[in-house]
Amino acid sequence: MPITIPFTLEVKTPVSIGSGQKVTVLDYILDSSNQDVYILNQKKWFQYLDSIDKLSDYEAYIKRYTLKQTKETIYEWMERSIGIPDETVLSSVSKRQLRCVKSSISKKTLNNVHLCMTNLNGMPYIPGSSLKGVIISAVIAYIVENNQVFRREWKKKLIDASNNDRELRKCTRDYGKALDTLILSCIKKSTGEEPRDGVKKLFHSISVSDAMLPSNDTTTTYILPRYDSVAGKYERNSLSVYRECITPDTKLEGMLSVNVRELRKVGIHSIHELINIVETHTERLLRRWKQVFRGDAEQSCIYDLENVTCLLGSSIGFLHKTLLLPLFDNTKEEVNVVKSVLSLQRDFKKHKHWQDRIISPRTLKLTRYKEKDYIFGGVKLHLEENRN
Repeated sequence: MPITIPFTLEVKTPVSIGSGQKVTVLDYILDSSNQDVYILNQKKWFQYLDSIDKLSDYEAYIKRYTLKQTKETIYEWMERSIGIPDETVLSSVSKRQLRCVKSSISKKTLNNVHLCMTNLNGMPYIPGSSLKGVIISAVIAYIVENNQVFRREWKKKLIDASNNDRELRKCTRDYGKALDTLILSCIKKSTGEEPRDGVKKLFHSISVSDAMLPSNDTTTTYILPRYDSVAGKYERNSLSVYRECITPDTKLEGMLSVNVRELRKVGIHSIHELINIVETHTERLLRRWKQVFRGDAEQSCIYDLENVTCLLGSSIGFLHKTLLLPLFDNTKEEVNVVKSVLSLQRDFKKHKHWQDRIISPRTLKLTRYKEKDYIFGGVKLHLEENRN
């Protein structure tokens, strides 16, 4: 039978678990003086405009905006045409009211805003699948690290293929299949039996519930900016990217269920050992970042992550998600392979990864909240064995 233990997930740095929903400039009203963002309920918004005989004027404004004949925001249009309604009116025509930090408002619009996962009551949560995905990746990385023959073989194959796109595509596909074979051989060595559906059973042995806010918690989210710090250059690139984030010091609750009998087949003997493996997986990435991001702000951000269990959500970087990193001790070999793999991806071609030298990707994704810089996604998992 699986062992089920409650846990508390403590948010250490801003976390954005994207819902896939993105709102554009015409979907919200930004009240920059009060740092409020009203996500419009378009039906109620039109009804309100119709009630004050301003719907046709608004339609004309929308037409001018879509034809790029004006850059005026909805807030500016309201200010000019009808005056700014009070907060009760804005709330009544909105489906959600969000907050943004002062540092986000460098102009009168946030462009597109990526919203986070929320329940039907508009409260943020962290899907169990996000946490389980990181746990599974950490388990696979643990198995890879403990098989030196596998590491040497696939490190050589990827290095040899890294200068030939066709060969590298085939090699990365084969690497995924080889990981399955490695897991099966590990199970067979442990049990002495030919495993049937061994990989599936291993992955199914871990179950994570959604992490929800306690019922009496009224935590709000904030819309935060994203900017990049470039390795070795001590420079930052501001981006027109804004994400709704769960803020630091928020605590969410969930349940972790583990079939330890299945995990023993790959050398993991308890839930505590499993969590330690996830933390080790995260520490590997932090050590790598420390080597190359040497600015004071960047080092401070990395220090904030030293006691986290893992990174979750958007903007946490390729290296935390890939299973290439456990293969390499030599950083030069790692960079050459990773940048070659990234260059194969259509979405990454515009980032010019051939320029990567000391780490790939060469950017650290940062945000700013309450006058402090953070790396996205840091959470600490506390097992609550005595919680009813």
